[in-house]
Amino acid sequence: MAAEPAAEAAGGASSECCEMSSSDLVSFVAITGDAVLDCATYRSKLDEPPNRPGLCGAVATFEGLTRDDFQGKKVLRLEYEAYAPMAARVMLRICEQAREKWPSLKKLVAAHRTGHVPSGSASIFIGAMSPHRGDAMDAVRYLIDTMKEEVPVWKKERYDDGSGAWKENPDCKAPGKRWAASSAAADDDNRDGREVRLRKE
Repeated sequence: MAAEPAAEAAGGASSECCEMSSSDLVSFVAITGDAVLDCATYRSKLDEPPNRPGLCGAVATFEGLTRDDFQGKKVLRLEYEAYAPMAARVMLRICEQAREKWPSLKKLVAAHRTGHVPSGSASIFIGAMSPHRGDAMDAVRYLIDTMKEEVPVWKKERYDDGSGAWKENPDCKAPGKRWAASSAAADDDNRDGREVRLRKE
């Protein structure tokens, strides 16, 4: 299904903040330069519509936090950089791909923080709502894996000894490999006439 930007936050082309939604408002993504990633606010976007209580049986979420250690080095913070409109468009495209894989999904939310993210703080929020828990959980796993592979966000670790290092995402070396393998397995199951739900190996 086609994804169309419904809104961009003030600053539009700024590298600081950008929000986009699919044309039917099911998918929502954000790149934000806020000092804190407000996961509760993004979680609230997964609430059921007042006129349809009980519409869904599952909400699955993921919050990615900064670890304080890397191979024995004390990590003070991560520094993220992105061109917000470009990154948001890629995130929205990935959400729409998830909806094609799991048509039962009712809402998807993804938000990524840029700037300095201290250890213990959240840099990314992912959420999915569906009538079925399996689809919601699979979609969240797919979104975080694929966004790590494909969204143009750069990350630098800062250590307590004053040094720092740009981090390469190893998933980018073989983008989509794990999910492509899972899709092939799902196709085999489908040919056998069994119920299929995409699984990550």
